[in-house]
Amino acid sequence: MSAIERNIGDQPREADIRAALDRVIASSHLSKSPQLGSFLRFVVQEELAGNGSRIKAYTIAADALGRDANFDPQTDPIVRVEAGRLRRALDQYYANGGSKDPVVIELPRGHYVPVFRANRAGRRAFTRFSAMWRQTGELAQQNFRLVLLIVAIAAVVSLGFDLLWMLLARLD
Repeated sequence: MSAIERNIGDQPREADIRAALDRVIASSHLSKSPQLGSFLRFVVQEELAGNGSRIKAYTIAADALGRDANFDPQTDPIVRVEAGRLRRALDQYYANGGSKDPVVIELPRGHYVPVFRANRAGRRAFTRFSAMWRQTGELAQQNFRLVLLIVAIAAVVSLGFDLLWMLLARLD
């Protein structure tokens, strides 16, 4: 059963999803990476065709990323790596230029089957907040030593103020 059949009430129409797919792939966030565009196009088309259960690492690697029949998803992480890159590209697209698109295409973490949602005002705000939160987490991971240094300095300053406060209290 496809995503459209599961939630017919609040699902966008197939034509709108295909138009959204074309906009996302044509955007600057994906146009520079044909591999990401191919990945997204494959999973969206498979889901729209009702073949969501067919979307696995092996089929993505073979049909979308051009890997041969010897591809082993256990030893080659290309699909997981590209899925992460695709999720970040989608987040950036919807946080910036695509924030007013009528349809949102998501690739939930831990899954390769896309989800389609109508993009309402509240949803757009949540999407922007979610993307900012994820970017903050990524920056913290990239600058782990700097974050650790800032936390250590804040702790030392806090302890210094506590000690100063206790010394001043004893003098009174």
